[in-house]
Amino acid sequence: MAEIKIDTVTNSGIEMKAKGNTVYLSGSINHPRPGEFMEPFIQKVHESILENNILEIKVDITALKFLNSAGIRELVDWVMKLNHLPEEKKYKIQFICSTEHKWQESSMSTLIYLNSTYLSKVTI
Repeated sequence: MAEIKIDTVTNSGIEMKAKGNTVYLSGSINHPRPGEFMEPFIQKVHESILENNILEIKVDITALKFLNSAGIRELVDWVMKLNHLPEEKKYKIQFICSTEHKWQESSMSTLIYLNSTYLSKVTI
């Protein structure tokens, strides 16, 4: 089975990594410009998915205590990249959320609205 192969990124109290077909975001993103480190990481994830013909991934944010609006914008940009792919290249993303962090439910529900065919969430 193909898997996402990228280096772990640690910056400003957050860790972003991939293991198998799951991307993990943990910590707290309150950086004024999280795109400086989130965008390159997400781009590498996106490229690895496409290069390895991965059809479905999970994004585990259960250990992500806070994500500011600029960080949410980085996820929106990722979804927009997915939306602009040809149909045969699109992949599914399932967000794994936690009931401990109330922001996750509303933010991820709104994000999924951008493409409910390829995005979903599960709350644990």
